Amino acid sequence: MIRRGLYFVVFLLIFSCQSIDKASMPKNLLEEDHMVEILTDIAFIKAAKNSNRNILEENNISPEAFILRKHGVDSVVFAENHIWYSNHIEQYVAIFKNVKANLNAEEVKYEKLKKQEDSIRKAEDSIKKIKDTLTIKKEKMFQK
Repeated sequence: MIRRGLYFVVFLLIFSCQSIDKASMPKNLLEEDHMVEILTDIAFIKAAKNSNRNILEENNISPEAFILRKHGVDSVVFAENHIWYSNHIEQYVAIFKNVKANLNAEEVKYEKLKKQEDSIRKAEDSIKKIKDTLTIKKEKMFQK
């Protein structure tokens, strides 16, 4: 009985140590920078998809297809490249670090624009308040 269990364990070890074939290099290998651009756009479109789902559905827009078309990439080519890069972990990590850096840079730009917009809105509100005050004073002067 123990001998059978030992044979079974050895059998499992031998057959579980099979090598896994990695994906072959795609015929149309996308440069890392191109993959970074595509994945950055996909991250943006997924964020937009979550916040503006109704608009996209009403206009029959497929965000992922739009991004791939924008970059001139077929979905099959993108999938092959994605698989190939995911099998080359160092490059894959580098790609996603660049995607994250792009997203962070865009976030900084967004925050800067938002601050500018807020300051413009405050200035417009102040101008409107001054105009309203002047209008009221003008009306009071003519009432006398």
